[in-house]
Amino acid sequence: MNPTEIYDALAEIAAKPFDPNEFPFAFAEATDAAKAAISKLRNGSTNKSDLSGGVLFNKKFHYAPALKGLTDVTLDQLRASKKTKASKPAILIATDGETIAAEHPASGDTLHCTFSELGDHFGFFLPAAGKERYRAVEENPVDVKATGKLARLYDALTKANPDWGSDDRRHEMNQLMMRLIFCMFAEDVGIFPDNQFSRLLFTHAGDKGEEARETIIAAFNAMNLPKDKRGALPAWTAELEYVNGGLFAGNIDAPRFDTISFRYLRDACDLDWREINPDIFGSMIQSVADPKQRSELGMHYTSVPNIMKVIGPLFLDDLDAEIHKAWDRAKALQQVLDRMSRIRVFDPACGSGNFLVVSYRELRARESRILQRLEELNGPGSMQMFSAIPISNFYGIEIADFAAETAKLALFIAEYQANASFAEVFGRRPAALPLKDAAHIRRGDSLYTRWEEVCPHPGEEEEVFIAGNPPFLGKAQQDADHKAGMDHVFKGKLKSYRAFDLVAAWFFNASVYLRGRNVRAALVSTNSICQGASAANLWPEILTDGVEIGFAHRSFKWRNNASANAAVICVVVGMRNKSNATKRIFDGDVSEEAANINSYLLNDQNVFVTGASKGIFGLPEMNFGCMPYDAGNLLLIPEEKEQMLAEAPEASKFIRRFMGSQEVVKGIERHCLWISDSDLRDAMAIPPVARRVEATREARLKMTDKGGIELADRPHQFREHVAPERHAILVPSVTSERRPYLPVERVGADVIASNLNQVLYDAPEWCIALIASRLHLVWIATVCGKLKSDFRYSNTLGWNTFPVPKFSEDQLAELSASARRILKCRYSHFPKTIAELYDPDKMPDDLRAVHRENDDLLETMYIGRPFRNDTERLEKLFKLYAAKVKSLEKKGARA
Repeated sequence: MNPTEIYDALAEIAAKPFDPNEFPFAFAEATDAAKAAISKLRNGSTNKSDLSGGVLFNKKFHYAPALKGLTDVTLDQLRASKKTKASKPAILIATDGETIAAEHPASGDTLHCTFSELGDHFGFFLPAAGKERYRAVEENPVDVKATGKLARLYDALTKANPDWGSDDRRHEMNQLMMRLIFCMFAEDVGIFPDNQFSRLLFTHAGDKGEEARETIIAAFNAMNLPKDKRGALPAWTAELEYVNGGLFAGNIDAPRFDTISFRYLRDACDLDWREINPDIFGSMIQSVADPKQRSELGMHYTSVPNIMKVIGPLFLDDLDAEIHKAWDRAKALQQVLDRMSRIRVFDPACGSGNFLVVSYRELRARESRILQRLEELNGPGSMQMFSAIPISNFYGIEIADFAAETAKLALFIAEYQANASFAEVFGRRPAALPLKDAAHIRRGDSLYTRWEEVCPHPGEEEEVFIAGNPPFLGKAQQDADHKAGMDHVFKGKLKSYRAFDLVAAWFFNASVYLRGRNVRAALVSTNSICQGASAANLWPEILTDGVEIGFAHRSFKWRNNASANAAVICVVVGMRNKSNATKRIFDGDVSEEAANINSYLLNDQNVFVTGASKGIFGLPEMNFGCMPYDAGNLLLIPEEKEQMLAEAPEASKFIRRFMGSQEVVKGIERHCLWISDSDLRDAMAIPPVARRVEATREARLKMTDKGGIELADRPHQFREHVAPERHAILVPSVTSERRPYLPVERVGADVIASNLNQVLYDAPEWCIALIASRLHLVWIATVCGKLKSDFRYSNTLGWNTFPVPKFSEDQLAELSASARRILKCRYSHFPKTIAELYDPDKMPDDLRAVHRENDDLLETMYIGRPFRNDTERLEKLFKLYAAKVKSLEKKGARA
């Protein structure tokens, strides 16, 4: 169930007579519980409540009926319940059928409302459905109600008119929905006379909507014509307002309404649209036209605080500083107003217009504040008549038709509401109709559209601010169209771009658009844009010809969906032409001035870490392990090993332990056949071994790649045939970001490492102390990047470039001893695996302690004390790296 359906279900419960015994089961159903689970709850097999008449449903909710007027007392009983403390339900709820008292035990947040308001507070109860609550939605249920009713209307119309759901008529369908929304909003806020559109529609459309299509077409045509030019239209259209402004221009058509769709239209018209929030409404109604988005209906949007992370340091903070400086000088304040009237905001991936709407609203709020101050300084009546910030100063590109239409409507709603606020303060407002200026929203693919055709480059006194949240799609998620778009942007300009996230194309295009012009840009991205291949290959092409990073928000969680989905880790990067203006780095709630911001979002010089074929700091050689390339024939699970030895005990000579990344981390047991050329004759004399070798040869001959086919000539071996003489240090190539340290394991000469590990053969123990350090983890996370959300380890990019000081022999001995303490502590917890030991929620205290000692020891060797935080760690590492590269370049010895 989506949030809108949960709202409807709860509202239906509230509308029926209260039955204390039935309520918990109806509540469970309304919050998306499975029927089988509710049946078990009814028969008591899963009800663990210890209160009279109570129902405890797993971790979802604990309910108890209350005597009249005693809901608060019953809520106290629920809090004190031993079962509550043991089961930790998401919601406590007590009701007597007249009032409700509820609580989130985890946060202590409480709700007290009438029983009839149960549906209106649906947001509070979302945790019972396994959905994370987002307060902005909860506080404005009209947005969710409206979205749900529009979704039902859309579905009913496309079901009754299948052709209107096709690609050929999608634009017309989207326009119809936008026009209907406009009319419903306009008649509720006073743009039209009260209920004018609804009254005329339902008067002339017939009892069951049989004439709705013709009525809507006539009404829409009338709104596109001045009242004195409607002679060819039905007489009743004469009282409709003249709208114009392009909203009703072009082809006017409507689908046929059946009884069901007509009922949904009436439901939508019955809503009070005055409280619609354009900040989020735009994104919400996008899901109306896309059933795939319905699972997040009402919960998918970019929050205002996140938008402010972008537009605040991009231009609003600067305006605020100007306003503060000019506060007592009327002329200076007027100059700020003049500047604001020439600001243009451009979102090249605008979606339903969130960034544009919030930018417009924030500019209008500052304008109003300045105008009030001017009246204080100059006297009443001295200010301009109306706003000098038109929505025509707002530009966007959006590939989805419905979203583009939504953005235009959301901006209109924002303008109307800003004008209404203006009227409350100054007693006057511009006429709402006919519509005049409109935002410039272009439907198209931003990667192919020339941005200057949508938002022309600014003149001398104009400013353009690019702001937005372009789509994030990693290499694996990009389809053929996305890859073609990347080719269009990068081909012939960058040699290596295939590994970039799709969002990189917007950063590159923004840098081209702003270069040498009065333009600044700030975009949201996954933090991959400032790690790994992107940091080393994309940014050297951006930070050239006078372009620099003016501000940045380091990694933070960007929650668009209040669902169980994991938050995306994002950054915000602001780009500009070189300036003496302050550069600023934001890290959580802390900000600092920076002399320079590099592509890794550090206050440091521009350094780009590139892979090295050997260790530039003298570290031992690290290589991939051995790739089987065997279709599974040379590998043995424990049962297969035992079966082979039962048939041929002499095969034990050719069996070794085999370890890939999962074997290292999770302790999985596997073995492999390991046959040297000199032993091949003896091995092939063993039937079960010979069968597996022959199966490998046949499998390789059938492979489509040249490398596999060539390996058919030596089917008894992996692609690489390398084993340690004494021991090996294994580092899994991919590891979870949740672990506080990178996994590393030391194994004996009897272990063969797979290509899913990076391997140090017969290397000194102190290497383990380096790899298992916090210092190394932050370096790998930054310069190697991630695979999805996991750390991706690279020998050339991560190990060979890892900056270390010149260690003394005594220091190396101390590090070797530290490595042994870490391994000994781990072994003391046998049989727990690395995955279990390094679970951040369950990591043993003694293991944490030896790692902390290792960190302190190593970091003191760098700067004489432990580092304060990861930022300080990275700044030191990058300084060492930059100095080494500079030294190698002078010697001409860069690897």
